[in-house]
Amino acid sequence: MAKLNADLLDDLTIKAAKPREKEYTLRDGNGLFLLIHPNGGKYFHLRTTLHGKPKKVQLGTYPELSLSVARDQSREKRKLVKHEHIDPVFEAKQVKHQKAKDADSTFQKVAEDWLVIKERTLAPTTHLKIKQTFNANVYGVIGKHPISEIDNQLVRKCLLIMQKRGALEFMEKTRGWIKSVFDFALSDRLISENPIPLKDERLIKHVGGKFPHLESMADAGKLLRNLVEYAGSFEVASCVYLQLSFAQRPSELRCAKWAEFDLDNAVWTLPLERSKTRKHMTKPHTIMLSKQAIEALKALKVYTGHSEYLFTGRLTSKPVSDKAISNAYDAVFTDYHIVPHGCRHFFSTQANESGLFRKEAIDSFLQHKDKNAISAIYNQATYDNERKQIAQWWSDQLDIARDGAKVIPFKQA
Repeated sequence: MAKLNADLLDDLTIKAAKPREKEYTLRDGNGLFLLIHPNGGKYFHLRTTLHGKPKKVQLGTYPELSLSVARDQSREKRKLVKHEHIDPVFEAKQVKHQKAKDADSTFQKVAEDWLVIKERTLAPTTHLKIKQTFNANVYGVIGKHPISEIDNQLVRKCLLIMQKRGALEFMEKTRGWIKSVFDFALSDRLISENPIPLKDERLIKHVGGKFPHLESMADAGKLLRNLVEYAGSFEVASCVYLQLSFAQRPSELRCAKWAEFDLDNAVWTLPLERSKTRKHMTKPHTIMLSKQAIEALKALKVYTGHSEYLFTGRLTSKPVSDKAISNAYDAVFTDYHIVPHGCRHFFSTQANESGLFRKEAIDSFLQHKDKNAISAIYNQATYDNERKQIAQWWSDQLDIARDGAKVIPFKQA
């Protein structure tokens, strides 16, 4: 006769067990048994006692949970009951609760919650860029993992993919955004610590440099002459010209809306929420419009005045993509590589070297924040009159360069 605690079941017996009108059990020994349900389901259960009270806990479904694994789990739970007095029923509920919590706390779910919060403070273009980056580069690797189970090695896995294709600056930004998601999870007590270290020696550090830019007014003139022959859309050509003329941040111009422009008073008012330096500002930044800029905007309005945005794609009401603008620069100027943001560097160099304007006014024109914290607090000057002069001077310089005439020194009034 078999002992009471002997293993009685085998796979052949379990597979041969047929459902009946009522559920019944097949005992394996040591409290482990198999429950056969009328619907054909077969469920492993463990029966034990804690403090004299009977306890029964379901371990899993056969054949997903094999007989050998069910026995291993049964032994582990009996040890916990005997030596640590842990209630297996309570523990099972805790595990179930944790699984449900993990399912609701995947990296993607937490990141999406973080993006909802950040929508209030991030510029729309930055918010969209993070969302697109996570969709394309992050969620596929760590998106479905519970955030509490993600370590730096797993995060590094998706970053190394970007590093391999040479996108070092983009990789660093993405790493910073991922770290912010973990900080958000930490504040919500979903994790006990942020797994992203300050430095990761396995990742190549991006060495920043100046944005590729025009090197001379003669080259600016060549670009503008080539722009007249540009085969692309008028909207894109206008954006290229106004980027060079305004010298503002590319995303702020590319996503500009007609409602922000007052052509009668020659001013573009950039809303705080779209400004990169909004954290250091108390009121919107204004960009003074030259006569040439107003003419260009009026011509553009014929094409896109019905739209919310100045520069729209032909098949969409959304702003034209930054890729389209970058491609246009490559098309109209082929002597060497330049990028839209380089227009700011080029303007700053020309304006400062002219000796005609105060550095503070030029920095205000470019919407640069004051690096001196004390000065930034006390100096609230906007240099409106001087910025008007700068805007007109710069448009005149571009006209002269385009027409190939000799540059005439500008005299301040």
